Amino acid sequence: MPECEFCAIAAGERDVHVLYEDAHTVAFLDENPAREGHTVVLPKQHREELLGTADGGAAAVFAAIDAIVADLRAVLDPEGFSLFYTSGPLVGSVRHAHVHLVPRATDDGVSLALDRGPIDDDTAAALAERVRNLE
Repeated sequence: MPECEFCAIAAGERDVHVLYEDAHTVAFLDENPAREGHTVVLPKQHREELLGTADGGAAAVFAAIDAIVADLRAVLDPEGFSLFYTSGPLVGSVRHAHVHLVPRATDDGVSLALDRGPIDDDTAAALAERVRNLE
């Protein structure tokens, strides 16, 4: 896709600070990081969705994330990591599937606010049954 910023990065047509690259993925430092080491990981082939596909795209991206976590852990010694992934029209301005990997520390100010509440047992049981019965 000629107008895709991430396709240009995957093709090596745009300068970024690459941390990891293999035949299927590329990972680079985010240009506007939430924290030091904030990394964007994406498939080289243009796609808008990673999850729920049968072609192994998600497996390649998450294998790359696993490798990068080991390296970032060795270099930055974070207390943990957060992964952020959104799909569909909620993804924002770049319609190329990608995952944000953010090294974390206590009180680092990074948050993803989720308005959470309890689910009643009947609702949970009905949903679980609907999902299990798809097979």
